[in-house]
Amino acid sequence: MIRLVVVPLNAFTVHGVLSFISTTTVFGTPVDITVSELALESFFPADAATAEALRRLAGA
Repeated sequence: MIRLVVVPLNAFTVHGVLSFISTTTVFGTPVDITVSELALESFFPADAATAEALRRLAGA
């Protein structure tokens, strides 16, 4: 039995299927009011093919 810890986001693009995982960080009790309730969501490549495609696109 395979148990997934994450659910990948698959984007079907002209460059092929790009797979990402994400992480969310929420600043709930900041010292500075300017970051009150700030949430950051970051996407990371879920496989080597996506990482390589992103490197090619970044260089273009």
